[in-house]
Amino acid sequence: MASPTEHPPNAYLPIDTYPDYQNFSYHFDYVSIITVATFICFIPTVITTTNMIIFYQKNLSRNFSKEIHPYVFKSFLYMQSSNIIYTTLDFFLVRIPSTSLVTSYFYSMKPDSIIRYVVAAFYGYEYLSQLFTVLFCFIRVLVLFNPRKRLEMYDFIFMIWLFLSLVLSFVASFPHIKHNSMGMQLDVPFQYGAMFLTTTFAYGNSIQTIGNGIFSIIVTIAIVVMTSLMVSKLKTLKLMNNSSNRKRKAEKTLTITMFIILIPAIFTQVLAISSLFATSFSCYIILARPIVLDCRVTIVSCYFFLTHPYFKKKFVSQTITIRPLSNC
Repeated sequence: MASPTEHPPNAYLPIDTYPDYQNFSYHFDYVSIITVATFICFIPTVITTTNMIIFYQKNLSRNFSKEIHPYVFKSFLYMQSSNIIYTTLDFFLVRIPSTSLVTSYFYSMKPDSIIRYVVAAFYGYEYLSQLFTVLFCFIRVLVLFNPRKRLEMYDFIFMIWLFLSLVLSFVASFPHIKHNSMGMQLDVPFQYGAMFLTTTFAYGNSIQTIGNGIFSIIVTIAIVVMTSLMVSKLKTLKLMNNSSNRKRKAEKTLTITMFIILIPAIFTQVLAISSLFATSFSCYIILARPIVLDCRVTIVSCYFFLTHPYFKKKFVSQTITIRPLSNC
């Protein structure tokens, strides 16, 4: 068995052609610690996002446009929900298999197993999460530039973007369903037996890799541009100085939320570009990737829920006048 510092002889190769994996035994290492830690940190994200969805459903009839624009909030929930599903699938396909916990089990899986559908969903939600992120940023900026635009216009934009995003994500991820599923051995710093699950369509497909890279770069550029427009518009509006305290807090939360989205997006692109020029460090990037992804997903949901005044109750002080009873 190769040590954690030695390159496995079959790194980046399918595991189903090596009989040694049939009776492979799990070995605890630091990758398991990282996986457990990221799962624990992921739990608050699910809880806070679920609470926001419930809150949204209970307050559909409430006029909250002064606290948060309804389509800003709606696009935010779509963005975070798709990110949560994508991260959940990432645990199943990448993080848990990379610990070597399920290697012997997936060695014996059939090529036409249900895993290929899970891989297709994984890629589909990856594309959706990025497209919904652009939608959230776009509507946020649009509200700043056109605060009096009718809700019907935002509804039209939202529905068109939703439809196109679903179609694009389905078309891009569907080929995985038509190909066999497989497990691939990872290189150092992962141990021998650490793998991730994918399909023969994705394995060694340079066209898909380049396409995903271009798509991700376009999304990041769009987020950078819209964040810049937001900052510029806020300065001209002087919104943070002339509005009520609740409005200032709401705008501050939305502004910082977009920056929290932006920083991991840029860092992810730096890692992706680095992997193209330093292929020997690809698995180090795979190890760092979940941490970057979780920083974006977890911090955004928790920060938004805990700081936005929309989720805080208004306490209105009432004056009660007590009149003395007159003597009969």
